[in-house]
Amino acid sequence: MALILAVLVFVTIAAAIFAFGAAAYAPSSILGQRLRSLAWQRPQVQEKPAIRQRIEQALDPLSKALPLSPTDTNRTRGWLIQAGYREARHLTVYQGIRVLFAAIGLISVLIISGVKSPPLLIGVTGLGFFIPRFFLKRMINDRQTRIRLGMPDALDLTVICVEAGLALDQAMMRVGEDLRHAHPDLGDEFYLMNLELRAGKPRAEALRNLYNRTGVDDVKALLRFPAYRASSACRRTGCQDHN
Repeated sequence: MALILAVLVFVTIAAAIFAFGAAAYAPSSILGQRLRSLAWQRPQVQEKPAIRQRIEQALDPLSKALPLSPTDTNRTRGWLIQAGYREARHLTVYQGIRVLFAAIGLISVLIISGVKSPPLLIGVTGLGFFIPRFFLKRMINDRQTRIRLGMPDALDLTVICVEAGLALDQAMMRVGEDLRHAHPDLGDEFYLMNLELRAGKPRAEALRNLYNRTGVDDVKALLRFPAYRASSACRRTGCQDHN
């Protein structure tokens, strides 16, 4: 009798657990939806913006406080591109940093000496405004140095690839891939140039854009590359480019 009672209790408990599990895991079960919302499906927490995004959002109003002409904007954009900052938001960040540094200098002088020394007030404010440009120029020079150091390897690899039978465009693509680790700055520029060639831009225009993005005179050596001159002559005469 006790054995039969134990078996009935076990069967009842097992059936209850099975029914509860079936109700919880059924897709159309209201009980399952409530349980998943309370226990298993945690509510999605809205991700907070990254620190970089917060800084950009804070600097955006400051960048608009400085009116710039189209010429100044294009020149500053060119400097940022030569420093490796190609996105449009980088211009906003740069201008915002300049205004922020100028404001810090102005406030510092006002706190220390007030308006008793206008030359000091103007000088420190102007110094704070031009400090970011000084660091930007340093970054451009450092990047140009790294690119200049990588140019001999790029030319040697290009010669080897062309002599191995690759076309010049394919050789530049291969050189860009090989330089990504040893010379990442030059490798990135070759990658952008290869994208322009794939998009259909003439090789001369892609090389000129490479020079404009880097500002390195040694890049002009690619324009005097023998295979490039031969391929250009072939395009003018209508022959095929075998290199």
